[in-house]
Amino acid sequence: MSIEPFSVEKIWVPTDFTEFGKPKENLVNVAGCENSHTSGIVMKVLQESLGSNPALLIDHWQSQDTTLRKKLAELHDVALEQVYLTAGALAGIQYSFGIFVNENTNVGLLKPDFPGFVYFSKWKKANTHWLKNTEFPFYIGNRDIADFVRKNIVDFLILSNPSAVMGTQKETKEIEDLVKASPNTIFIVDEADSIHPDSSSAHLSKSYNNAIFLGSFSKFYGLSGLRVGYLITPKKFSEHFDRTISPAELTSLAILAATHVLDDKQYQRETQEKVRKNLSSLESACEGIPYRVVPGSRCFASYLWADGGVEDPYQTLQGYGIKILKGSNFGIERGGRVNLSSTENIGKLTGAVKQIFPTR
Repeated sequence: MSIEPFSVEKIWVPTDFTEFGKPKENLVNVAGCENSHTSGIVMKVLQESLGSNPALLIDHWQSQDTTLRKKLAELHDVALEQVYLTAGALAGIQYSFGIFVNENTNVGLLKPDFPGFVYFSKWKKANTHWLKNTEFPFYIGNRDIADFVRKNIVDFLILSNPSAVMGTQKETKEIEDLVKASPNTIFIVDEADSIHPDSSSAHLSKSYNNAIFLGSFSKFYGLSGLRVGYLITPKKFSEHFDRTISPAELTSLAILAATHVLDDKQYQRETQEKVRKNLSSLESACEGIPYRVVPGSRCFASYLWADGGVEDPYQTLQGYGIKILKGSNFGIERGGRVNLSSTENIGKLTGAVKQIFPTR
C-alpha cells in the first residue's frame, strides 16, 4: 500500500452520550453540558411539521438557510455574509483549523479549557503551545495571554468564552483588547457555552479581521440532539468558509428547530433565571465549608473545588450518588465541573454537600 493512513488519538468531549435502547446511569448526573429541558414551542413545531410534511425527511435541504442566518446576523449585529451554519460548534472548530492551520502553524491553547481543541491541533500536525494555570481559581488574564502569544509567536489561538470548565466569561472589551494587541494572530472565540446572547463579542468580527466566533444551539437553546451551530467570520474569510463547509451540513429538523427557538424568548429567560438561582444555591451551600465554587460563572458550567485538607469532592460526591465531571479531564487535580441547568439535580447536589458538612 503506497498511502500511509494518518489519524490521531480519538477526540474526547466533556459530556455523556445517550444511546438508543441503553439505560442511563443510576446517578444524579451534573457532569454534562446540555440543557435539562427544551422549548415547548420547538417541540410543538417539530411534532406538527413531521406529521404533515414528509419532505422534511425526503428532501435535501439548503444547509445555509437564509432565514436562520438572517436571524443570527441580527442577533449579533453582523452582516448576513459573515454567518455560516455548522453541525454544532464542534464542526466550526474543525473548519477553522482546516482553513487556517497546517504543520507550520503555532497554535496556542489554554489549560484549563475545552479539552477537544488539542485534537484538531494534532490532526493538523501543528506546533502546539500551552498556557496553563491549574491553581484555583484557574483564571488566565489578558496580559498572560498577550505575553504567551508574543513569546511563542502564536499564529492561531482558540479559547472558550464563557469557559467550558468554570463558566467564567471575558467581557467584550477584554476580547477586543486581545485581538488588538496581536493583529497577526487569528483568534477563534468559542461562545458555545453562552446563555446570554446579548453579551456576545461576535460583532467585533466587523471591525477586526483576526477574530472569528463560534456559537451553538446545543446548550442554551436545548438542541444538542440536532447538532446545530454557527460561526461568524470577518468578511475577509467568508469565501473560504463558503468553499469549505459541507453543502449537506444540517438536517431539515435542525434548521426548523433552531429558527423557532430563537423566537422563544420566554424559554430563554426561564433558562437564564433558573441557572442564576441554581448557581446561587450552590454557592450558598458551599459558604463556610472547605468546598469552593470558582466565582463568576455566566453559563451552565461551574467548577466545584476543594484543597487537600479534605477528600477530593469528585470522589466524595460519588459516594452520595452524585456525578460531577472529574477535574483531571481538564488538567485540574481536584474537584470537577458542575452543570447548573437542572434545578432538581442541583438540589440533590446541594443536599449531599450539606450532609457531607452538616455543621459550619
